Amino acid sequence: MIEAFAEELEPRLKDEYADIADWVGKLIGNTHRIAGLLCRASVDRYEEFMDSREPLVVSAENMGNAIRLARYFLEHAKAAYSLMGADDTAKQCQYVLAAVKDNGLMKFKRRDIMRLCRSFKKADELQPVLDHLIDYGYIAPNGKTAWSGKGRPPAQMFLVNPKIYES
Repeated sequence: MIEAFAEELEPRLKDEYADIADWVGKLIGNTHRIAGLLCRASVDRYEEFMDSREPLVVSAENMGNAIRLARYFLEHAKAAYSLMGADDTAKQCQYVLAAVKDNGLMKFKRRDIMRLCRSFKKADELQPVLDHLIDYGYIAPNGKTAWSGKGRPPAQMFLVNPKIYES
């Protein structure tokens, strides 16, 4: 029963659940824990449990109920992550990283990404994605030097983590 649930989730981690793959990856273990709690809660009286030397065995009914709860929590997690905007940001990050990889970039300016990723119409739309990629170590800002010349300062350069080309 739990094996079938795990086999159902596994292939969906790369596409449908890609945005919450870390969370879904822990769902089977958490389902086991829930089943154990349901099993323990099904013992009628505490004294009987303590006197019995037989190990508790999770019944098919308890495992089915645990899987039912796991499915509920999965739907809840999808809704919660969607409300947080995690899936949109993650998809945009994947889009930008794919463009960086496809073009073999080791450094770039924001304008370069806007040319490669036409879905970003304004720099303000792209900046949160770049910030997210910086937070997770995919790119790093190349240190800005103090600008003392006339006119517009030079555009910010970003360095690409070479590890992204290893996968």
